[in-house]
Amino acid sequence: MEAIDTNILVRYITGDNEAQLRKATKLIESGQPKLVNPIVLVELSWVLNSVYKLSRKAIAEALKDISNCGYLLFKRPRPINIAIKNFNDGFDLADAMILNLNAEDGATVTYTFDKKAARLSGYKLLR
Repeated sequence: MEAIDTNILVRYITGDNEAQLRKATKLIESGQPKLVNPIVLVELSWVLNSVYKLSRKAIAEALKDISNCGYLLFKRPRPINIAIKNFNDGFDLADAMILNLNAEDGATVTYTFDKKAARLSGYKLLR
């Protein structure tokens, strides 16, 4: 199995470097799905926001597109797709990813000191 790093997805999505875009596209669309770690998606959302200044809506759409493209493999697609939906609904992607991966692993609650994260059902604010 082969996996890809965040910078490969950045080039694939933004196309800001033509030579790297061609290489990334050839790799991703080779016919053999490439593994994408959930951390890569969190980093990708950060890069697209902080470096490329994309809106939340544009980032959520890009995440949804790559999660459904068929070229990429997510070992745990259900919690990843829920986290992307949570992100689209206004929550932080990292917080949503943590919560949904924990739930997939059997956690009934995820404790946090983060008041904003605690608005997401499944988190419990530790007081």
